[in-house]
Amino acid sequence: MSTEETKIPLPRSLQEIVGALLFASEQPLTVGDIRACMRGVAPEEGDNAEVMGVYQSCTTREIEEALHGLEKDLERSGVGFRLVCGAGAYRLQTAPSCGRYVRALLRLDRPSRLSRAALETLAIVAYRQPITKAEIEQIRGVAVDAILKTLLELGLVRLVGRSELPGHPFLYGTTPLFLEHFGLASLGDLNGLDPTLQRSNPRERAAAYRKPIVEEKTELEQAAEEAAKNAVVQQAEEVKPEAEPSAEEDAPTEESKPAEGSSSDDDDFFIDDTPDEFDDDDDEDEEDEDDDDEEDDDEDV
Repeated sequence: MSTEETKIPLPRSLQEIVGALLFASEQPLTVGDIRACMRGVAPEEGDNAEVMGVYQSCTTREIEEALHGLEKDLERSGVGFRLVCGAGAYRLQTAPSCGRYVRALLRLDRPSRLSRAALETLAIVAYRQPITKAEIEQIRGVAVDAILKTLLELGLVRLVGRSELPGHPFLYGTTPLFLEHFGLASLGDLNGLDPTLQRSNPRERAAAYRKPIVEEKTELEQAAEEAAKNAVVQQAEEVKPEAEPSAEEDAPTEESKPAEGSSSDDDDFFIDDTPDEFDDDDDEDEEDEDDDDEEDDDEDV
């Protein structure tokens, strides 16, 4: 027996390769995962390089067409499992009608079910994500610490970040396993489940988280500026010198102004503004008065 007779033949189509990869994978595969795997396989010695080159250079559109063909073939053949897509990834899943037999094979006495409280909490997270624990408790009216812990352990809910609100609480959101568990292709399918329930817009939710913190910062800044201004004013008042009397205060009022022709008791001198040419005459008059006084004194003696 020659080597060529025992050599494994190449796949007959791209759809056959895609089906084998999905069957062997333990995790759902995206189109990018499948394409990367096919590009990583190089032709070996004796292989048809032309055929291998076609598989190796396949495009994203060709892989999507192969997935679509595989889905139709499985539905038409009725083999008990089907191709489903969740969160942009593809996987093979058993038909729901065969579930009881699968549980019997795996010796699962009863399926694991979420409690009503857990389902309500999960629905709130799914429709209102990203959401804080306080908002969930406000909607439900009860504490949800234990329920959130259970959903986190089951992998249905995850932490998606922290809010910018005071205290920076955690934000919760759903996981790809949540979509897989409930058979959803994306979160957009939630709106079709119940017309009365509409999923919130993540951008609007993010804007709602940022708005209060901006207002709070503005108020804090205003309070800080006001406190600093008051401190400066208080410090200026403490070191302020005594006020000097103004010119208006120094000016005498009509009541305190002395009347015309009256002399003040505090005036101890006066200014002689008589011209110099009359000063000599005044001196001669004073000398004549002194001589007359002396003559009168002699007569009295």
